[in-house]
Amino acid sequence: SLGALSLSRVTTEYWHFVATETPLDATQAAVLEALLTYGPAREKEARGELFLVVPRLGTVSPWASKATDIAHACGLQQVRRIERGIAFWFAKGLLGKFSEADRAAIRAAIHDRMTETVLDGVDAAEALFAHYEPRPLASVDLLGQGRDALVAANREMGLALAPDEIDYLADNFSRMGRNPTDV
Repeated sequence: SLGALSLSRVTTEYWHFVATETPLDATQAAVLEALLTYGPAREKEARGELFLVVPRLGTVSPWASKATDIAHACGLQQVRRIERGIAFWFAKGLLGKFSEADRAAIRAAIHDRMTETVLDGVDAAEALFAHYEPRPLASVDLLGQGRDALVAANREMGLALAPDEIDYLADNFSRMGRNPTDV
């Protein structure tokens, strides 16, 4: 909840991130710009601290899949992927500076930790297009450590499981006599 923060202004807008095989020429760039121009007009000047909400790193959003298909249908075959994020600017009242606790509260309030990531700046968005090697299968030691192992895995993996969902998984995997995996 952001109720305790003294906010003087909140501004948002969509930002688009594009990965291409080769650079776009001026005509192609104009086509892409036309495709990505929608919604309310952009404010001339954003003020405050930037929080950039993007799809969870290491994933491809459904929006990106469709937007990339549309770009290809418009002749932009060298577009590998288009992702969309939401730029939030929060301005604090008279003091103007957020504490780290304020920043944590803002991050928690503006994104779904299961499907999104909050970045501190535009430079960090390069990670949207990073390729990751698959990790080996990992197991949650429910049989050895009990329900607490699921609670820890929920926190560490950002699963956003509710307490009743953790209970359900703990009960069912215990009855099956096996540990859940990270899959």
